[in-house]
Amino acid sequence: MRKSQIPQREEAGERKSVAWRNWLGKEMHEIGQESWNACKVLLVLLLICGVLFPLVVGIIGQTFFPFQANGSLLVNQQNQVIGSSLIGQSFTSPDYFHGRPSVTGYDASNTSGSNLGPTNPQLITGTWNQVTVAAGTPVPANATPVPGQPHTYMVPGTYAGVKNYAEQFRKENHLPPNTLLPTDIVTASGSGLDPEISVAAARLQVNRIVQARHALGGKNARLRAADLLALIDKDTSGRELGFLGEPGVNVLQLNLDLDTRYGALSLK
Repeated sequence: MRKSQIPQREEAGERKSVAWRNWLGKEMHEIGQESWNACKVLLVLLLICGVLFPLVVGIIGQTFFPFQANGSLLVNQQNQVIGSSLIGQSFTSPDYFHGRPSVTGYDASNTSGSNLGPTNPQLITGTWNQVTVAAGTPVPANATPVPGQPHTYMVPGTYAGVKNYAEQFRKENHLPPNTLLPTDIVTASGSGLDPEISVAAARLQVNRIVQARHALGGKNARLRAADLLALIDKDTSGRELGFLGEPGVNVLQLNLDLDTRYGALSLK
């Protein structure tokens, strides 16, 4: 190899090295520029979606819909929050309107339905579990012995069934056994927290409440069925958008109005 070729090769290698550094620098500059552009877009979107949009929605809600924006909370005469019009509560006292059945007992932390379809026989009879207990062990509450299987019982589940709910509703409201009942009052809702019942279900409870309130005396002694029917009409909400669903009555609001007019009791 001639000595004159060595400097030429070194010069060519140096040119390649310079070209590589220039290309790398250009690429790094472009990456940095694109990254900065992405960061600017992120900051703009963060400002719009994370600050401006919630702020505008909050201002609109608090200005035009303060009741809904703050949880649709209901308060009693002492200005104490007793619940939300969006979440039902369990009422068992004869002095109040009762809501529809719930497989969760109106537990907002465990919302769920019975998940029984219209062709499932348990929708009518209720859910049952077969349990076998040791000899001498106390029998589970409301259990039914299984024929031919010693120490084995059928225990009712969380959903009592249309038949049992209907029988219970007619009994507590002193209705004849053949009284037709609306569907909502003998079936559980999908959430277990339904705050409303149908107008028909509310009206079927009027006579029972009038009798129970008369026994309390005072203002309640003057309560008439016509008064409760007027109260139901007042608290009846129409169809959504004028054509979706059926009119309903908010049970908590109805009982709150009942207490407001005829004396506050312990809502239960």
